Amino acid sequence: MTFSVLTSLLGGVGLFLLGMWLMTEGLKLAAGGALQAVLESWTRSAPRGFLAGVLITALLQSSSAVTVATLGFVNAGLLNLAQAVWLIIGANVGTTMTGWLVALVGVKIDVAALALPLIGLGMLGRLAFRGRSRLFGAGQAMAGFGAFFLGVGVLQAGFADLLGDVGHLFTGDVTFTRLLIALVVGAVVTVLTQSSSAAIALALTAAASGEIPLEMTAMAVIGTNIGTTSTAILAALSATPAARRVATAHVLFNLTAAAGALVLLSPLLWVSAWLTAGINPQGETPAILAMFHTLFNLFGALIMALMGSRLIAFLQRRFVSAEESLARPRYLDPTLAPVPALALRGLVLEVERMREAAFAMVGHRRAAKAVGAATGEGRLLPLGREIRAFIGKMSAGPLPDSVADALPDVIRAVQHLEDIERMSLRLRTPPAGIVTASANWSSLRQALTASLEGPGPGAADLEVASAQLIETAERAYQQVKTDLLQATARGGLPVGQLDDALDLADAFRRCAELAAKTHRRLGPWEGHPDASHEEALRHAPAP
Repeated sequence: MTFSVLTSLLGGVGLFLLGMWLMTEGLKLAAGGALQAVLESWTRSAPRGFLAGVLITALLQSSSAVTVATLGFVNAGLLNLAQAVWLIIGANVGTTMTGWLVALVGVKIDVAALALPLIGLGMLGRLAFRGRSRLFGAGQAMAGFGAFFLGVGVLQAGFADLLGDVGHLFTGDVTFTRLLIALVVGAVVTVLTQSSSAAIALALTAAASGEIPLEMTAMAVIGTNIGTTSTAILAALSATPAARRVATAHVLFNLTAAAGALVLLSPLLWVSAWLTAGINPQGETPAILAMFHTLFNLFGALIMALMGSRLIAFLQRRFVSAEESLARPRYLDPTLAPVPALALRGLVLEVERMREAAFAMVGHRRAAKAVGAATGEGRLLPLGREIRAFIGKMSAGPLPDSVADALPDVIRAVQHLEDIERMSLRLRTPPAGIVTASANWSSLRQALTASLEGPGPGAADLEVASAQLIETAERAYQQVKTDLLQATARGGLPVGQLDDALDLADAFRRCAELAAKTHRRLGPWEGHPDASHEEALRHAPAP
């Protein structure tokens, strides 16, 4: 193998990747916010999400761009896991369009006659419309198409020379060893270039020579599906749990499609040749391979569709973070909703779990050195939504008076706990100067601690005991407030620190009041009418 052949192949890959990048970035600029609008509005159902993934990827010629956008929307909460999975599956099918471009255009025409004018016109448009982003992007995309086809032409010439040197490794009889080599080569090239499109172009341009058996180039194409999982695996190493699930779906799809293609290699190749007979009367290998690539990716999509909800359920159980674990109900079994007494018991247990988490947040945040130093903002809101949804299911049918009386208190308790989480964001350890300015800080801290602990099971009258806790917190707050104002008037506390000190004292008071109100709302329904039912609920697996 001569040095000139290697440089030709390297340059061809470089031109191809450069063209892909220019096309992708240019089309994203030309589309403006269309990509976001489509991803948000076209994913209401699995078929629509799949079609959106196919169409956008076919347009952008980059499944990576769609995948990255999808991960961003998942992290932002704009797409759920099911929507994202079908977008990813569609993107993998849409990326087969690259093979069709190479097969039907790239290896059939005078590349220079098409590529060079596209590059020239595209760059002129890019220069002429520098201040107009959409036209600027369209010019860049046109230049990208030119570089894409030019790269294909360079690769064709390079492979023609390469086969003269190492053709004996790939030509001749098809053996298991040669098939395995072709599979590994396809995977390795994809990993090295981090672009399945580039690897597909390499395989199809090599196949255009007619020297390499169809089965071997098909194995190389299968290898690209395996190799492209490396991008998702690398991206998932430091990603959020939601992004890891989407990346796992990407890996599962590609491995499933590759496994199906390996098992059905001969039948799929025969069907591919038959389907392309109309547009490929001479039986040229690139067109057959493009069809083969499309078919086995559609086969993978069909397998994923048959798995359906089981696939989503499997992914949702993977990479669960502490925040997600908290947000997932533990006692709200949907099968209990038609049985109001048992449903209420599970509901109360779930709110007790929410209360425990909220009070723990208060404890951590009041020990923090600065506001916002303790993390976890908004952790309780998803659980609150799940609790309200469960109450909605309970209310759909007739309810006994005892259950109907309990639900308003349970809802108010959830509201108090959500308010506690928001209020706790203002908490921190009081600075030494503020503590010195008021000797009553210890009383305010004790009032908060007492409210978090609650009246206790021995309280004769929960309403009265809760009111006493609120009154104690209010009295301590007023004492601290008076101390701080007097210290500021005497010069003991800088005026600039007064507002922060009063805000901190108010946060202590408000958390204490909300905690006492939570106990008052939830306390009457924390009895144990049926210990066996409660034990069953506590030890049941999360639904």
